[in-house]
Amino acid sequence: MKKYLEAIIHVLIWGVAYFLILNYVNTIADFRKDQGPFWLAILFGMCMNQVLFYSTAFFIVPRFLRLKKILLLIITLISAFVLINLFESFIDYYWLVGFFSSESESYLSYLNYNSISSFFILLLGLSYALIKYWFQSEKLKRVLYEEKLTTEMVFLKAQINPHFLFNVLNSFYAKALKNDVPELADGIAKLAELMRYMVYETNEDNVALEKEIHHLKKFIQVYQLRISEDDDVFINFTIKGVVENVQISPMLLIPFVENAIKHGIDTKTKSVIDISLEVTKNSLLYKVTNTMHQAVCGLKDSASGFGLDNLKKRLAILYPNAHTMEIKVEKGYFISLLKLQID
Repeated sequence: MKKYLEAIIHVLIWGVAYFLILNYVNTIADFRKDQGPFWLAILFGMCMNQVLFYSTAFFIVPRFLRLKKILLLIITLISAFVLINLFESFIDYYWLVGFFSSESESYLSYLNYNSISSFFILLLGLSYALIKYWFQSEKLKRVLYEEKLTTEMVFLKAQINPHFLFNVLNSFYAKALKNDVPELADGIAKLAELMRYMVYETNEDNVALEKEIHHLKKFIQVYQLRISEDDDVFINFTIKGVVENVQISPMLLIPFVENAIKHGIDTKTKSVIDISLEVTKNSLLYKVTNTMHQAVCGLKDSASGFGLDNLKKRLAILYPNAHTMEIKVEKGYFISLLKLQID
């Protein structure tokens, strides 16, 4: 019932207005109640007023207010007002007046009468739209505020786990040093640094490319701790160009390497991952090539949410017209290619 309440109220208001005019008004311009189908003239005029009211309140004002195009809004309202009045006056003068006995009034007289009534309808429609827009804006602000509070609470709760894990890793690190296992201590330290970057340093819209490269190298180093010296696995990383003072969205580079490790590493046979990053004057070219294997000792799942499918969605939002992402297979190699336009 609540869903249709607004429509019911509108129908009642227009119905009451039509009833009052029809029963308590005897003359409007050249239309006289006792000289023809007065109800038809009133009905037509009310229909024109409804067209003006609803086009103003539900289409013109909301659309242009949302786009912040005030000048275009004013021009459109004036145009709608003039066109509707010209049309209504034309029908009144050249057709409806034929049902009545008197034709003494001019076309301009009908236009004048219609313009006066339409002006008040236009003001009503404009007021209705602005009030409704204000209420919707306030409602949206409340919703966003509540979501912000919820998000902050979720973020606060989510930080408990990282803090706990960091404390545990610090304990493991201390024990590894105490028991004289430097390689294990180094691996724990790298893992803690990797986690710290992902949790605390990726909240900005953009980060320095140098940080992303450093993070990527740490990710590779942590993975390489799982590889035995006897395993025939090679990961090569080359960088060309000047990476200083370049900003990119965080966590764009790692999904390619994560995918390459997951599907391109098999310790039972030769596995190669080639990573190249080249920065030119206004673009960044990033390419990851790996041998085609089903993962055996690589990363087992992509539940982290940074898979290539999610990356495509992120790029479509972050760089809608400034990126090219290509994935292909050539001669037993899986190739991932990303090109970004940079400032």
